[in-house]
Amino acid sequence: MVRAMVAQLQTTFLKAFGDVQSNATVRQAVVENLLLLIKLTPKADPIVKELAAQLDGDKVDGEQKIEVSQALAFMVRAKGKAIQETISK
Repeated sequence: MVRAMVAQLQTTFLKAFGDVQSNATVRQAVVENLLLLIKLTPKADPIVKELAAQLDGDKVDGEQKIEVSQALAFMVRAKGKAIQETISK
């Protein structure tokens, strides 16, 4: 049942992570849940792409940028070989 909701959960988690009003507790919960979620999907590309876009954008800054980069590192560590080469460039 959860597999059918992966795309929706992924979108919800990433929006919560990128929300400027989210606090460290929310972002930590998002990272933990994203790590669980990527175990259910063969591709981590959309998650990695969105996190990379958050790093490049102006929406998050300071401490949030650090947390985004840590989350990105966790995703790459968990699914590194499943990430397409075009995304990693």
